[in-house]
Amino acid sequence: MVRGWLLGAGLLALAVGGVLWALDGEDAAGPMELSERTDLIAMVCAVLGGVAVLATLWRRPEEDSAAAVTRLAGAVKSVGEPQWTSSLGGDLKAIDVTFAFRPYAGARAAALPASPAGRLEQVVDDYRGLRPRRMVITGAPGAGKTVLARKFVMELNRVRAEGEPVPVLVALADWDAGEPFRDWLTRHLQRDYGLPPASARRVVAARMVLPVLDGLDEMDATGTDPEDSRAARALEALGDYQDGTDPAPLVLTCRSSEYDALEAAGSHILDAARLEIAPVTPDRARDFLALRGARRPARWQPLLDDLRDRPSGVLARALATPWRLTLAAVAFDRDGDPAELLTASSEGEVADRLLARFIGASTANTPVGSGRYEPERIHRRLAAVARVMSTSHGADTDLVLEHLAVRLNLRRGKVLYLALCLWWAAVAGASVVPDWTVFGGETDLALLVVCVFLLAAAHAVGRVSRVITLERFSVPPLGSPMWRVGLSVSLRAHRGPILAMALIFLAFIWAVGAPDGWGGMGLPHLALAGAGIVGLLCCTIALHDSDLAAFGPSGWTRMGAATALAMVATGVILPGSAWFDPGLRLAVLLLVPATFWLIHMVIAGPWHLYYCALLTHRPRLPLRLARFLDWSVSAGLMRTSGVAYQFRHREFQEWLVRHPEP
Repeated sequence: MVRGWLLGAGLLALAVGGVLWALDGEDAAGPMELSERTDLIAMVCAVLGGVAVLATLWRRPEEDSAAAVTRLAGAVKSVGEPQWTSSLGGDLKAIDVTFAFRPYAGARAAALPASPAGRLEQVVDDYRGLRPRRMVITGAPGAGKTVLARKFVMELNRVRAEGEPVPVLVALADWDAGEPFRDWLTRHLQRDYGLPPASARRVVAARMVLPVLDGLDEMDATGTDPEDSRAARALEALGDYQDGTDPAPLVLTCRSSEYDALEAAGSHILDAARLEIAPVTPDRARDFLALRGARRPARWQPLLDDLRDRPSGVLARALATPWRLTLAAVAFDRDGDPAELLTASSEGEVADRLLARFIGASTANTPVGSGRYEPERIHRRLAAVARVMSTSHGADTDLVLEHLAVRLNLRRGKVLYLALCLWWAAVAGASVVPDWTVFGGETDLALLVVCVFLLAAAHAVGRVSRVITLERFSVPPLGSPMWRVGLSVSLRAHRGPILAMALIFLAFIWAVGAPDGWGGMGLPHLALAGAGIVGLLCCTIALHDSDLAAFGPSGWTRMGAATALAMVATGVILPGSAWFDPGLRLAVLLLVPATFWLIHMVIAGPWHLYYCALLTHRPRLPLRLARFLDWSVSAGLMRTSGVAYQFRHREFQEWLVRHPEP
């Protein structure tokens, strides 16, 4: 705190000195022109404001372990609640699946609780009875492994005692065992839950994170030899994950068949308990569908009768998982005849019929006020997204917009990005005229344009430091309470630098915008342009300390759009009365907005690359992809995990790849 006040006082003294010198209007060569005085004041305030921002970002006090754990627990709660609702298709009540602990075949395993409950609602109690606390959740596709893992994370986080690790759900698909597990986990705490790097490293090193690792079976393509698989290497690395001299606690989910194959190859985790989710019985399925189909009980009755009369039939086997039951409830919620499933000859045919209705039914169930898309367009767009997420080792489960350009044909996107940078640099350079200069002369402007273009080009080859980019920033939606939370957190953490910036800002406004008789320059347009830049800097500081995961996966795109709007508005306002000079209008129109836009292409290079990649893949992917994916989440077709989008279920994702057309 003391350092913050000293920094603020020093910056204020420098700012006041520079502004007074400019207002005096004299230098060693004699009286200064008005444009020179304006440039000097703008330069002093911009430099000192930039120093304040960098000092805030680089010198902010580091959290201790307790504060970092508290921050992580809050982030897990804020992220987990909407994910839980989304995973249940907009309902809050899950099927109370049952499970049993399954012993390993002659292998060392964890000691089981004396009287395991074996139910979803009591999974935390069963876990706490394990010694050591290592658990592997297995089940058939759609059995509810992820739902059980989410329930476990939410319930354990709710009743977690002080000193217990925070449960964190992380998808395993993007981990290669060549990366140390602790480094990978630290990276996800930063990416998915918004922890600062130092705090993430601290809580991982202190073993205050209970990793709940979802989707071991999703690390490899179907048919991969277990002995040569990424999953086997991951299990070997997880087996060495320890807390002191004991095995470190962890939870893992995997399909039963894949884990059986890994276990047969000797790749399972020792000192762990294996939990096997039981299929949903026909009686439980009937009760669930009768409850969810209460709007049209007569339509559902033939299907309910078939589940009662043929407990081993095709329909009963196909609806033996929570995912398929939820899918059936959504597909026939408002229209259609559930009895059409009775004519299916196989479980796969039942699934295909349900998935073919899923998009249309989800669209119909979406509130009108949230906006709607045509089901055929939704199908094609989601199929394109599913193909983008396909990799050489199978389908990835996480889609992070910041990394989307890498998944697409990045070469075409880079070429377009560089072409746009060159175009705006040429526009700015060609507009220079001797009679109107804003940046101090033709040489200075040419040098600025060249430097900015070189930095923009460096983005295309991945050589720009993240310090000068907006990659780690995010913006909540308009009207979100996170704005107020971010501001209050920022004021508490950086009171000194923020106060210094506020005083610098007020001094700038007075010196530039006040009338001549009051000691100012009478240039309100310049004061307004400076206000936009200072406001952008203040928002940057405030949001840097906020919980990025709570802003959602699309917060990153909103940050790029907000900064673009601020930069363009500043470029339009800055020339002031020069807009009305016929001799300068063209130069002003080209020079200032083009220069500011080129600067934005540097500080938000990844954002521009993202949109360039989308432009080169139209119409397969929409330009407003984030808006479409957010709508898909609200419709129940997608879900979010931290800053990543995921399909509602992997079966749906794979079905879209096989059926790209409606």
